[in-house]
Amino acid sequence: MEDEKNVVVSKNYFLIILRWITRIWSYLVVAFILLFVGAQILGSGINADSFSLIEGIASTFFPIGLTLGLIVAWWKEGLGGTIATVSIIAFHLIMFFGNGNPEFVIFFELLAVPGPLFIICCLLSRKNKNN
Repeated sequence: MEDEKNVVVSKNYFLIILRWITRIWSYLVVAFILLFVGAQILGSGINADSFSLIEGIASTFFPIGLTLGLIVAWWKEGLGGTIATVSIIAFHLIMFFGNGNPEFVIFFELLAVPGPLFIICCLLSRKNKNN
């Protein structure tokens, strides 16, 4: 009986730690993206001629979709994590089919990590509620 309680407590601690790592990481990602986009807008402005149609569509998913997904995940982990994850996948698919290059850059992938982590937190929370 005592062993079962210890397992439940350790699972809860794992979920709490994972959730806070994910939230802090997502705060940093959102702050970085907002600073990056803000600097781009203030520095040179947004010039529609500098974007191809494919890049314009892709930017809907990264950084916009990723940022919105991470912000939603602060309240609704599953929904926001799904939006963020689907956004980064859509970005890569659009870049691949539009330019022939999926734009896999380790930095982009590190920015996207909180999305799947929020989904994992959501699933673990549901599993803990059922036990």
